[in-house]
Amino acid sequence: MLRLYSTIQKEILILLRDRGGLIIMFIMPMAMITLMALIQDAPFRDYQEMRIPLLLVNNDNGNLGSTIDLGLNESKIFEITKLHLDQDIVKQKMKSGDYDIAIIIPEGASKILNSKVSNFVTKKLNEAGFSDTSSITKTDLTQELNLEILFSPETKKSFKASILSTLKQATSKIETQTLLELFNKELKQEDKSGKRKSEPMKDFVNFQEINTVETPAEALKLNSVQHNVPAWTIFGMFFIVISMSGSIIKERDDGSYTRILTMPGLYITVLAGKIAAYLLICLIQCVLMLMVGIYILPQFGLPQLVIGNSIPAISIVAITAGLAATGYGVFVGSIFKTHQQASTFGAISVVILAALGGIWVPVFVMPESLKIAVEFSPLYWGLSAFHKLFLNEGTVQSILPYAFKLLLFFIFTLSFAFLYTKNNRS
Repeated sequence: MLRLYSTIQKEILILLRDRGGLIIMFIMPMAMITLMALIQDAPFRDYQEMRIPLLLVNNDNGNLGSTIDLGLNESKIFEITKLHLDQDIVKQKMKSGDYDIAIIIPEGASKILNSKVSNFVTKKLNEAGFSDTSSITKTDLTQELNLEILFSPETKKSFKASILSTLKQATSKIETQTLLELFNKELKQEDKSGKRKSEPMKDFVNFQEINTVETPAEALKLNSVQHNVPAWTIFGMFFIVISMSGSIIKERDDGSYTRILTMPGLYITVLAGKIAAYLLICLIQCVLMLMVGIYILPQFGLPQLVIGNSIPAISIVAITAGLAATGYGVFVGSIFKTHQQASTFGAISVVILAALGGIWVPVFVMPESLKIAVEFSPLYWGLSAFHKLFLNEGTVQSILPYAFKLLLFFIFTLSFAFLYTKNNRS
């Protein structure tokens, strides 16, 4: 027990003397949390709060133009500017970035629509044996009705498809309403007062959104703070691999490792003391990062971090993530011979695992091909566990699968390092 305590005390004293290492372990993650939360604040805002600049050139004085105008306003996602401009001027404004979308409704669009519907009704009534269709105006079928939609060059295809689908839905409803009115007029369906029935068409199929949120905490959405604080906390904990692997290599180079092996007792006790010391550093890191999210980030106008109600679950995630990070540090320190090799590999590998684990950007925006590799990143397990707690009111039971994976990663890396060291020593 004294051997374990002495090892922990020694490692902490060495870390306190290494000011550069302390900056990497504490100051860097705190700075990254603040910086990344500020940078990613706008992209993480709810999409409904964004107002997409849209230019509407409505040259039609009929029903079609007014219905499209009303539909765009009801969507509440567009900042609509209504102007009467030529197509060339509209294109210039799109290229200059003044607007993301422009819609040009041609003059007489409603008249052309009514004419096409009239011809369709005439044809169908004639086929049904109604010869008296003189009340329907005969028009030119060659006249085309084209609504012009212009997108900025950087607009994504998925967004274009969404806008086009919305517009097609609106125009389809107008066409159907016009058809019903013309059929009604031709068949002379009148009510008792002698007036023709002209009721607005209602949707036959409606979509009802059912809210699954039962508590205020469940309504919390992923924002820059809720993502970046746990993300960079996990990243900072794993970045301890540089200091820990360097400590192992230094002991091996200066002969301390050999002297420890010749002393009475098991080396595993010394290794346990080293792991315990660095685990303590990881836990201090975790507490400091959470404090940044709760107290410092709101001073910059960002949302306050909400950590949920299960402190025991947070402790389990922090401890298992810290063990996974220290186990990885022992692994890197055991297989590399020089501090330069270990620090380079350790830093690059942690950055790669962070990128795959959703630290830089959330996993849901990644390509499908990368989402398979995400499941193998220990940083993803830690981040997912924190998200369970911070976003979904998770409990100890809900984070156990992730904690178990982190613990297995710790056991695997430690066992591999032990076997590798044993074989090379023999």
